[in-house]
Amino acid sequence: MTSTPIKPPAKQAAADLQLMGFDVDGTLTDGGLYFGDEGEVMKRFSVFDGQGLRLLMDHGVKVVWITARSSGIVEKRAKDLGIHQLVQGCKTKLQAMDDIRNSLGLSWSQCGFFGDDWPDYPVLKHVALAATTPQSPEAMLAASNWINRRPAGHGAVRELCDFILANKPGYTNPWELM
Repeated sequence: MTSTPIKPPAKQAAADLQLMGFDVDGTLTDGGLYFGDEGEVMKRFSVFDGQGLRLLMDHGVKVVWITARSSGIVEKRAKDLGIHQLVQGCKTKLQAMDDIRNSLGLSWSQCGFFGDDWPDYPVLKHVALAATTPQSPEAMLAASNWINRRPAGHGAVRELCDFILANKPGYTNPWELM
């Protein structure tokens, strides 16, 4: 891996984006974990966020999910949405993102990541578009060039997808076509 690059402004990073990675718990979900006697039984995903991810993928951005936990629920949701790659049980998210980036022949300047806690920090330091939540630790906020306003699991991912698309050259907002 190369040294940590200097981050461009978020709008410029979004324009050049070809690969967007997401942590799951705390970005795609509200971060709550629901357990029954047999283990994890539920996670809440936003349909609004799912539509944002579909729009992003429909406009040529590869979407990957990289999470430290392993869950059949996450696997099903990723499959339902057509996520390019899901990495579960990941202890080193930076290595996973670097492997995916290399397999696609991309530079870090073409990559983004949305994470909310320490396991995501090394990735945020390397990608051009580093997105996090306002509740993240201070170092995460300092390493990021985009911070959502909507709550995690309740439109935060859609907000990010809309931001990326609005800054992609040639993108036409579907609302403007109506």
